[in-house]
Amino acid sequence: MGFKAACIQMGALGTRSENVDRAVALIDETDADLIVLPELFTHCRDFKAGEHIPGPTTEVFARLAREKGSYILMGSTLEVDEPGRMFNTSVLIDRRGTICARYRKVHLFSYRSKEKRSLIAGTDIVVAPIELGVIGFSICYDLRFPELYRALVKKGAEIIVCPAAWPSQRLDHWIALNKARAIENQCYFIGCNQVGTPVPTTTFVGGSMITDPWGETLVAAGNSEAIITAVIDVAVVNQIRKEYTFLNDVVPL
Repeated sequence: MGFKAACIQMGALGTRSENVDRAVALIDETDADLIVLPELFTHCRDFKAGEHIPGPTTEVFARLAREKGSYILMGSTLEVDEPGRMFNTSVLIDRRGTICARYRKVHLFSYRSKEKRSLIAGTDIVVAPIELGVIGFSICYDLRFPELYRALVKKGAEIIVCPAAWPSQRLDHWIALNKARAIENQCYFIGCNQVGTPVPTTTFVGGSMITDPWGETLVAAGNSEAIITAVIDVAVVNQIRKEYTFLNDVVPL
């Protein structure tokens, strides 16, 4: 039967409050079981605008998850752990409004970005076994590092999420890597990207996509604000992995 997953493709073009309100309004338009937001959807380029988790923003989406009866993956926000320590963090909220998983971005972007200078890298590989399947976590730049995804699969991941703020000049890389990660790990892959130009020097490409374990694109967005949905059936993952046992043939090098 499967379940419905949705990507909320939006931009962080306003204040934190305005961006949160826009995300809430877009989420209200879908009845998906799993709703995924982009990386840094509340504030894109202000690396001083973090808050604690749980905190005011997670409370907003916890209430919304309870009201809708949906899982909400808060793409990522800036998490303040203690003074001087801040992370780029994804949070998964369950249908009851409870935080059931947290992932701190492991690979911090360094090319023309303040991220690596401003934030602390996470160290944990995170999966969340929920009623919909086993969710594996990644964020944006992680997409370029296949070792992380193989580690997620070793921990049981059947569906992998990748909220992102991916720029327009590297659209081809985004598409190719979404497909590659799905194919090589025989899993569903949900890439939810930002769109728009939050600062004059950076335009995010959109192109959010949901890819099946064969690398087929089930649905994809263009370069404007959008909600895309697809049905995910983890029985397909198990069937493909059982018939085509590629993952059993990995040779440690």
